[in-house]
Amino acid sequence: MSLALPPEDAFAGPFPLASLDGPEPLEERQERWRKELSAAIYGPLPPAPAELEVEASPLGEASAERIEITMRSAIGARTLTVDAALWRPESRGDAPLIAGLGFAGPAGILSGPDFPLDRRARIHCRPELGILNGRLHDVLRGTEAHRWPVEMLTARGYAVMVSCYGSWAPDDPDEILRHGACPFVGLDTGAISLWAWAIQRLLDSAGRLGGLDMGQVAVAGHSRLGKAALWAAANDTRIGAVLANNSGCAGAAPAGHAVGETLAQMAAAFPHWIRPQRRAAALDQHHLIACAAPRKVYVASAEQDLWADPAGSYLALVAASEAWPRTCSWPGIEEMWAGAHQTRHAALGHHLRPGGHELLPHDWQLFLDFLDGGHA
Repeated sequence: MSLALPPEDAFAGPFPLASLDGPEPLEERQERWRKELSAAIYGPLPPAPAELEVEASPLGEASAERIEITMRSAIGARTLTVDAALWRPESRGDAPLIAGLGFAGPAGILSGPDFPLDRRARIHCRPELGILNGRLHDVLRGTEAHRWPVEMLTARGYAVMVSCYGSWAPDDPDEILRHGACPFVGLDTGAISLWAWAIQRLLDSAGRLGGLDMGQVAVAGHSRLGKAALWAAANDTRIGAVLANNSGCAGAAPAGHAVGETLAQMAAAFPHWIRPQRRAAALDQHHLIACAAPRKVYVASAEQDLWADPAGSYLALVAASEAWPRTCSWPGIEEMWAGAHQTRHAALGHHLRPGGHELLPHDWQLFLDFLDGGHA
């Protein structure tokens, strides 16, 4: 069944995305893009902690383990402790890993009471859930199981590691300065950089647990956490693949495509997310995507999610593809919207599904097919 044709405001007219070509080798261009993106949008990515310890313990429900991550800083002997959960597949041998941040973290995936709630975390959740001040609450338990369908993922042979993003950097412009990574690292930077730093620390922790194939690591994120997943992948070559779902402005959606949220609107609504400065004239989000080359990148969008600019996100992925060694053939934007639905190449993939701003098991199914199969 074909998707309906988009409303006219889904597309802007033709817009220029600067070529990624340059006189220096790709690795040098990527390093320059990372520095420019850090200065123009995200703020600096903090360094790794001086020490990191990991303790795993079984949870009473399902097959999950509680992972307690304790970090110590070289600056003033500061300490930060954050919980995560790990699910392992039944298959023997080292399992490939999918890691990421969730809005309610493991408590949002597990329906039972066993996983503790971080009372200092601050999160964003749907207003209809009735959560005040962004605090984690028992009513959130199990509400995000559809966003992280761990049974599906482990059945496909993947281990899954998830932590609550609001524990690492509270999603609040005041609380972020008081708790979590910002006071720990002692660095004035944006929350997207802190969440990307958190993803890196999940990988540090996973590497110490055993039974995981750290040569096959994918990270995933939805919405603001899709932005963080892309920024983490741009800065960490341990990440072999990234799923950016409905990542929008400061994610896959380019500023040069006049649809959906703008950086100015984002900075006004969420002043703690980014550190916007004057950006280079030719810099846009296809540079962010291209920072991950030659590793795997998958951009997922939804046809009704115009605020996240699905058409622009697809065009940015197409523009970024010139950073990969193999030439890719891409459907035109109208063809993609009307009938192609999904396009996969060996290292790059995209789909546009019906519906709105959400991460669904269907998105995961297509992403797993991409990880497992490469070409469509």
